[in-house]
Amino acid sequence: MSTKTAPPVQDSFRIAAIDVGSNSVHMIVAQIDSDGGVTTLWRMKEMVGLGRICFPAKELSREAMDRAIASLGRMKIAAQQRQAEKIVAVATSAIREAANGGELIRRIKDELKLTVRVVSAREEARLIYLGVRGALDLGKKPHLMIDIGGGSVEFIVGDDKEVKLLDSRKLGAARMSAMFVNSDPISKNDLHNLREHYDEHLVPLAARVHALKPVKCLGTSGTLENIATLSGGDGARIIERNKLLKLEERIIKTSAVDRGHIKGLDDQRKEQITAGVVLVASFMKRLDIKQIELCGAALREGILADYLSRHKPDMTIRREVPDPRRRSVLDLARRCNWWEAHSQQTAKLLLRMFDDLKPLHKLGDRERELFEYAAWLHDIGWHIGNTRHHKHSAYLIRHGRLKGFTAEEVRLVAALTRFHRKAMPDKKKHDEVRALKPADRRVLEVGAALLRLADSLDRSHASAVTALDVAIGKSAVLVAVKSPVDIQLELWAARDKRSGFEKVFGRSIEFTTA
Repeated sequence: MSTKTAPPVQDSFRIAAIDVGSNSVHMIVAQIDSDGGVTTLWRMKEMVGLGRICFPAKELSREAMDRAIASLGRMKIAAQQRQAEKIVAVATSAIREAANGGELIRRIKDELKLTVRVVSAREEARLIYLGVRGALDLGKKPHLMIDIGGGSVEFIVGDDKEVKLLDSRKLGAARMSAMFVNSDPISKNDLHNLREHYDEHLVPLAARVHALKPVKCLGTSGTLENIATLSGGDGARIIERNKLLKLEERIIKTSAVDRGHIKGLDDQRKEQITAGVVLVASFMKRLDIKQIELCGAALREGILADYLSRHKPDMTIRREVPDPRRRSVLDLARRCNWWEAHSQQTAKLLLRMFDDLKPLHKLGDRERELFEYAAWLHDIGWHIGNTRHHKHSAYLIRHGRLKGFTAEEVRLVAALTRFHRKAMPDKKKHDEVRALKPADRRVLEVGAALLRLADSLDRSHASAVTALDVAIGKSAVLVAVKSPVDIQLELWAARDKRSGFEKVFGRSIEFTTA
């Protein structure tokens, strides 16, 4: 299959959500549009079988960890090929309960540079609820949602507004197979013990579920999808209790070899399907469920929904600021609690001077853009402290993870903010200047001179200056400053900072009110 896909439109966002489960690793890649619309672009699933080793031994084998890392590596590559800007991965019970689960998480971080968050049982159930709620219209009536994993089973009751019950039980198919299925086919004694164990959990749970009066049962997970196929045929999306009970009678009599020949049964589930079918039969009886409707959305979709709910401002920025470089600068400014009005006013005044003085400095669009960003960011150092805030600003820019910029551009923007006050840039005195390319040193001198004046012309942070009229003479530059209010403070500050401009441009500069 070709890995080439069209790049996302500028105001959209692509994200990959990965579920590292006890049986398998699942990934979806989705595109999030600026209006909040979600389109699933790609699905990927690989059976890894962490639970087959973990649940009896409580420890992941080296081979199981290697399989998981290899699978995640392939998924990371697939996500990057589909222009996913963010990969969010969570792990559930197999890693959560393994004594060496932390070792696997560390290896994934070290070897793949991928962060996997291990979620609690309750958080797993909440994410599943979010996934189902986003896919189906639950309305105002409560629905029972059931997800069968390798290690745990989540029981959720909720409507489209709120969740009313979140319950996770250690009844997953891989775990139960390891604990109770000691014979092949399953012996009467093993089957009795398995059903008794299910009843210990399901009888008290049934009372809580019945009290909430769910109107429908929805099922997620590969185990339920496989059971639907076995009981209802290819493409079945409903599990009916009478058909399921007939399937249970058949399955408990078969060996693993026999099950390997059953049409529709995933080969990698043949060791666990007995425990899974008996579980579904048990809770359909105990909870008085006549049928289960399958839902294709589950934990992965819940990861997406949760991420979006916590990053709505990011999507608003994408709609308002489609250019990724500007958006990245704006994101850094907001993370550092910028003085927005002052920064925008400084940028406005700087760009006006830049445009009017172009016959002197002869710089282009690249430099204009970087000067604007420097004006936006020149005061973010106040986020750390007022003393030496110009140096703090430069530090935050260098380490601010600006996207879409070259290393040279980041260094230049940082240097522009570094020299917006105090000393002018000097190659002999300042490492920041020596770190720049020779051509960018001249750009820095021009930008620093203009930024210092623009910052001064908003000395009161009141955006009092409404316009500038810059005239270039043979020996002087005249700046007529327009304002409806008294701006003596701004004029004093600009005159105090004009020496840097005069040295760089070789002309004196005068400020008058218009």
